[in-house]
This record gives sequence, C-alpha cells and structure tokens, in this order.
Amino acid sequence: MAREGEVALLDALDRQARRRTEGIATLSVLEGPVEPGSALWNQWAARHGQTVVEVSGEDPHTAALGWAQALAAARDLGADAEALATFSLTASAPRRTPTFAGKTAHERRVLLDALPPPAMLPEATWALCRTLVIEREATAPGALPEAVRAALAKNVATGLKALHALVPPGNAPVVRVPAGVAPSLRGLQVARVLSNAVPALAVACVVSTEALEAFLAGPETQLKALVREGRLEVPEAASGARGAVEALRKLEQAGAPEAQRARAAEVALAVLTGAGESSADRARSKAEAYLRDRLEEHATTAGLFALNARLDAGDKRSWEVDLLSRELRIAVEIDGYFHFQDPERFRRDRRKDLDLQRAGYWVYRLLATDVLSRLEHILHTLDTLIEARRRELAGRTP
Repeated sequence: MAREGEVALLDALDRQARRRTEGIATLSVLEGPVEPGSALWNQWAARHGQTVVEVSGEDPHTAALGWAQALAAARDLGADAEALATFSLTASAPRRTPTFAGKTAHERRVLLDALPPPAMLPEATWALCRTLVIEREATAPGALPEAVRAALAKNVATGLKALHALVPPGNAPVVRVPAGVAPSLRGLQVARVLSNAVPALAVACVVSTEALEAFLAGPETQLKALVREGRLEVPEAASGARGAVEALRKLEQAGAPEAQRARAAEVALAVLTGAGESSADRARSKAEAYLRDRLEEHATTAGLFALNARLDAGDKRSWEVDLLSRELRIAVEIDGYFHFQDPERFRRDRRKDLDLQRAGYWVYRLLATDVLSRLEHILHTLDTLIEARRRELAGRTP
C-alpha cells in the first residue's frame, strides 16, 4: 500500500471512532509491521488532540490499571469527579446545586449524604465519583486514587467503565495493547475486554499479517469477528522510500532544474537513512528548507512563510515554528517518524500545538517524507487554508 493510503487509513480510524460514540465496541486491528502501525495510531490520536498509552497485554486488570495510572498522571481525577457530581446532582435537583470548594472531607461526606443519588449515573459510577470527591484532598497530584485501585480490583469492567465516565468526552488517552505471541495473541483478548467494558474507549493492536492469519484460522469466535471487523492493513515501512524515489523520478521527467533535483535527493537521503536523534533533526531541517523553497515558487504561498520563526506563546514560553505565516496565523510543522516514537517529543509537540492554537494559529502537521512524495497535496492543503483564513479575515464564513 502506498503512502497515499495513510489518509484513507486515518479516515477509516475516524469511522471506527464514530462507531464507538454510538456505543458499539470496536477494536482497531492494525495489520502490518509494528513501527508503522504504532506511528499511524499515534498520528490518528494526535489528529484528535489525544495521547496514546501502551498497556500490558498479559491480563485485563494490569492493562486497565496501566491506563488508569496514565489518566491520573495527566488529569486531576478529583476535579473531574467534582464536575460530574455537580452536574449530575444539579440535573436531578436544580435548586440544590452542591458546592465543594473549601469544604473538608467530612463536610463533603455530610453534604453528599444529604442529597439523593443522581438518577442519571449508574450506581458504580456514582460510588466512585462520590468517593473521589470526598477523598480529593487526601490524594497527591498525579497519583492514582486508592478508590480507583479498589474499583478495578473488585471488577475490571465495571471499574474501568466508572472511571472512564468521569472524564469529559475526548479527553481520555487512547490505548495500544501489544498483541503478544502468535497464534494465541493474548493481547487481542485483553483488548477485547477493554473495548467491551467501555465501547467509547479507543483501543488498538498492531499485528503482523502472518500472526493475524494464524490467529484467525479455525472456527469463528466472537473475538475473531471483532478482529475481522476492525482489521485495517497498514503500509509497509518501505513505502516511504518508494514514495521518495517516485517523487525524484517525477521531478526528472518534469524537467525540474538540476539544483532542485539535487536538493530533493538530499532530502530523500536524509529523511530515509537518518538514524538517531541528531540525524533525524538534520533530516527535518533539509525537508524544512526544501519545502520553504517550493512555497516561495508557488504563487499562493510565495512570501507568506518564514523558516524557523520564533513565536511567543505567553506563559513565558516561546516556540520555534518550522514554517510560520504571522499574517495569516498559520503554522506548518514537519515531523519525522521519530516524533511519534519518543514519548517526550510527542508530548512536547502536543503542548506546542495547544500553545499555537491558543494564540490563534491553525497548525498543519505533515511527515518529512511527504515533503517529496505528497508535495502537490501539501500545496493544495495550504491553498485551502489560506483561502479560508482570508475569507475569515474579510468577515466572511470560512
């Protein structure tokens, strides 16, 4: 499958996400090499402003606990519980809106005891929510509350469902479960438990074609049906190289200037053979410079984008943006696969995206390999963004 198929795969993952919002348990099974499959799952999560948590594929309890710990590290579960309690109790009794700020654990318990349980929440969800509200001050920031551990120990599915209900939609990390060893692929069984417990939770496994075929052999089961339904073929890692070679061939056929073809070859070599962090950074720099030159040659984008411009995002933080248009408030960021493989880089990129968006910038992220193989698509996308932004600035609907 060619690189062009990545957009189709991301769209297919979006369709699976819509099934989840409808309450249909859906397991995303990314068939292919682990590295490209994991990168694709990370890319899809980033598309929706979410992070990826890899959990254990050995047993459901350990997997659920790993996800819960990542959730607690990223969010204030006590605050989430207070927000849900306030909303659900107010919905049940509009004239009795509870206030938890400034109250001790004892005062919170007395307040909650005096109010009827909200009818809109399942019993297990309310029990966990209530306990987290009462014990909020006793839980260290970033730590997993004991109430969550107890709920998962009592019943993994019920506890996971109750915990997920506390988090506003779209704010929970998505999950990747290692598939395990063929033909049993224990990780798929763990992933099924998570998906069935919380249909809204995005769960994925990356499985090689050989292992998946071995697993699917024999009589049909409920798990096999779930796997077949969520199966998506991921392109081979070598497809990026094929795309780069094809792009170079097209430049030669089109009679591109020798200097441009030489720069393109440098980009292809740097992107596709770079190893290690420093090499990856150099590869990205070559891709940035190459794209800047192409933007200067393109009528719509000429003169709009500055290379490696620094932007003050407030809170004493500033970011260097690969290609920045201050006039139209559009930021273009060029990533290599290493951006998705290094957790800290991935988190940093997400913080950067949020800061840029808060500053009013549209952020367009693309892969370094795409600078060659999908240049026409990139230019078309930028044309569309520029037109929309100019319509917006002119007071018309973008």
